[in-house]
Amino acid sequence: MDLKALIKSKDEQKKKKQYIQFSERELEKLRPDEAEKIVEHFRGNTLIRLPESEIKFFEWLKEADEAVWNDLWQDDQEDESYLVSVDFLMDFIRETPSFPICDLIDEPNYWFTFQHIKPEGLEYLQEEIRLKVETDQDLSLEELFLLEISVSPTDIWHFSHRHQVPVERMKQAIADMVYKGWIVHLTDRDDLVKYLE
Repeated sequence: MDLKALIKSKDEQKKKKQYIQFSERELEKLRPDEAEKIVEHFRGNTLIRLPESEIKFFEWLKEADEAVWNDLWQDDQEDESYLVSVDFLMDFIRETPSFPICDLIDEPNYWFTFQHIKPEGLEYLQEEIRLKVETDQDLSLEELFLLEISVSPTDIWHFSHRHQVPVERMKQAIADMVYKGWIVHLTDRDDLVKYLE
């Protein structure tokens, strides 16, 4: 990818729209080192519009859990919706690209990383879940979520959307995982800041 040409085109886009946006194809081609250079170039004065796949996800979220959608986007003007800091560009080039829902104010957060897995959960992951994966057995919802957060940070809404699971069912799964001692659930955004990469 010609990084200089891409940055130049995004500079032009910013002049016209007051923000920049990347197509899904551009994001797929972007290497982490290139994305970091773009972030460095635009940091501090540029907003980025969410990729189309994330906009579709948030339109789904508006129906699936309107209170959470409102917590994130309600104050935005129609033409300013889905604009975030360019610092989030790195989140859109991961294996499971998504805007992390971990900054809710009025609603409890349900965002988890590997660091939220407690020793009991880690032991279960390394023994039971690993065996099930190796022998091609089906995983329960809780087991699948534990496996996913061991690989990459995620929230229950993106997980629910990916796996077509009702949000309320996921909230119950989290409560069950906490009860089993597999994970810690930090609902306050101030407690989650230290886990952001």
